Amino acid sequence: MKIKSDTVNTKPTFKRCKASDPDMNPDISTQSPMQKLRSAQLTPHQQSIVYMSLCMGIHFAGHELARAPIQSLFTSKQIGFQNPAALPLAVGTVSPFSILVLVLYKRILKKFGPRLALNGSTMIYSSFLLVATFLLKYMKVHEMEAGSKLGNLVNEVTQKDTITFGKLLIFGMFVVQSANVQFLYTQHWSFLGSVMTPEEGKIWFAPIAGVGSITSTLAAGNVKHFVDKMGLLGLLSTAAFTIGASAFFADKAYGISRKNGFEPSNDGLLKKNDDKKATNVKRKNSDDVQAKDSNDDKKKEQKSSIDLFQRVPILRAMFFEVILSQCLSSVLNLQFMMKVKDTILDDSVRAGWTGGCYAWINGISGVMQFFILPIITKRVHISYLWLLMPSIMLLFTTIQQYADNPSLTLVGCTFLSMKTIEYSLRGQVSETVFASLDYESRFIGKQRINLFANRLGKSATAASLFILATYMEKEGRELDKLLVMVSNVIAGLWLFATLQLTRCINDK
Repeated sequence: MKIKSDTVNTKPTFKRCKASDPDMNPDISTQSPMQKLRSAQLTPHQQSIVYMSLCMGIHFAGHELARAPIQSLFTSKQIGFQNPAALPLAVGTVSPFSILVLVLYKRILKKFGPRLALNGSTMIYSSFLLVATFLLKYMKVHEMEAGSKLGNLVNEVTQKDTITFGKLLIFGMFVVQSANVQFLYTQHWSFLGSVMTPEEGKIWFAPIAGVGSITSTLAAGNVKHFVDKMGLLGLLSTAAFTIGASAFFADKAYGISRKNGFEPSNDGLLKKNDDKKATNVKRKNSDDVQAKDSNDDKKKEQKSSIDLFQRVPILRAMFFEVILSQCLSSVLNLQFMMKVKDTILDDSVRAGWTGGCYAWINGISGVMQFFILPIITKRVHISYLWLLMPSIMLLFTTIQQYADNPSLTLVGCTFLSMKTIEYSLRGQVSETVFASLDYESRFIGKQRINLFANRLGKSATAASLFILATYMEKEGRELDKLLVMVSNVIAGLWLFATLQLTRCINDK
């Protein structure tokens, strides 16, 4: 044990030796990248954060590699859907499917813990994409001969001309991909939120989110190159393997946390020492007792949620604000995909162009997260930043309203603005507001808003658009005009709801 010296010139005794020092580590040149990471000046706590951040970044890269080809196949004239009602139907299916996934996830989480739940859900998602891609490539649905045995079997299963087996696969891929991106992302942040203190979260939230923006930008920016080299189905296979690879880094993060005694437990607490382990056992036993009265607990939980929203006006205002923002996002997403489909006819070119658009979205979001938002949030009141979001979108939708036939550039810029706001500014202002609320509002209120408001907004919009697209004339231009008008109205309502929210924030 070293003893501190009273001499002024004595160097601090707590200085650590650098891992790169050849005297201390002569074989560092032969170490693998993983060994270098473990031998660096990072505590196990920090290493687990780095591994989970890498997992999140790889996950988003795989998501971008999968999104563009799936959307291109979905709108393909050869094997995709030509009816404009198909996309709202698919978007509307995402929410009930997400609820089903969440129910299964909770059972796995309760029985096996968060580590297996995350790795299992990641590998199931990756395997589904890989199997679906293999079936599309093997069966060659769009080139299948009607007289072959396989062709006759598929036509019999899918009722001949109504829908092909390939369309079912593409529809399923769209729904599964849309549901899992946020589902897995939430699990990544659950781990990071468990191993980081609130003070650390304030410092590292934006940079960690920026890692995902960087990997997403790189992946989306190279979609066109990958499509030219390996085709749409080859790119989908690459995306499936990339998503599966992210599970390795997640497992490393959980392995480090378990080895060093701070693995998140099933109830979300940290098992850092023996006292907390004992506390977790007591709470688990308490939960087992309470499970016998599950019906009473559900009623109490529902009543508690209602009381919470009545007690905290900010949560009530945020609930309606989130619904309207998600409604606008869904309308703009449909408008964007229809415009791209009508303007760019080639599937591969359309996938490359869509990937480039998302590369710009992620790139701008990353710049904002790393450089702009940390400066702006210190100088501009949160109320003005929140009002800025619907104001920008109302400007773009108004310009579209007065355009006779909005161009792909205008529609793309509107969509880019909405997604950039969702990926960067919205997350920052939301977390800032939640941080100022009490414990129950931060956790229970936030969960209810994310669970119900997000899905209610998307599902309600998808159902409405499906009905409109089904019963309206099949002319794409007429539907485009309706979408422009609807988006303008929703943007105005969003601005009004945001004004109500900012009043609550100012009162707070």
